[in-house]
Amino acid sequence: MAGVSRRNQVRAFSWFCVVAGLGIALISVSYASYETTRREEDWLQGELRSGNVSRLRRAIRYPDERLRPAWIVLSPWPGVIAGGCVTALGVIVLAIRRPARQQEDTRQP
Repeated sequence: MAGVSRRNQVRAFSWFCVVAGLGIALISVSYASYETTRREEDWLQGELRSGNVSRLRRAIRYPDERLRPAWIVLSPWPGVIAGGCVTALGVIVLAIRRPARQQEDTRQP
């Protein structure tokens, strides 16, 4: 990158990490909600197609009791934690200060 100092490149990378981490965290929550709903609909359709009376009763009873099989629920936490780590990396890199450079004439032989 011509004309861009290394410090500006590092700052740009840091801010990208901060924004990307927040995006990852927010998108993972949205995706987990969407995927949970989609899995629940697939499960209910499978239960309806099964024709098994006990499975149909369970499919009718579960939503009333706010229960559902464990495999249906997709946790957003892995994505939230990953996004937090990426954001933390960006914040840490932004917080790092470079030591002041010593003058060339102060070198000792």
